Amino acid sequence: MLTFCPPCVVLDLLNVFEVFLPQLLLYPNANDPLNGAAAALYLRDPQAFNVHVKAHVAKHASPQAIQQEEDNAMDIDDDLSSLGSISDNDVDELIFE
Repeated sequence: MLTFCPPCVVLDLLNVFEVFLPQLLLYPNANDPLNGAAAALYLRDPQAFNVHVKAHVAKHASPQAIQQEEDNAMDIDDDLSSLGSISDNDVDELIFE
């Protein structure tokens, strides 16, 4: 019988973050890729791959890019929350126009 063990879950997560992910990032398996183009570049020209990855990280993981994504997510949340104030008549008008 399998029992729930919160300390075991924490240890499993620690193993994922401390061992598995670093190993995966340091030693990617280009023979079984999720992104075929990236794997081909990695195998063909590792230096160009590193340049491409650094540019991608600078573009998408910079503090400015992260802040912009968070702002966009809040705008979407605001748009979605405003839908809650639409009456049934408004919905009927939108659907049947």
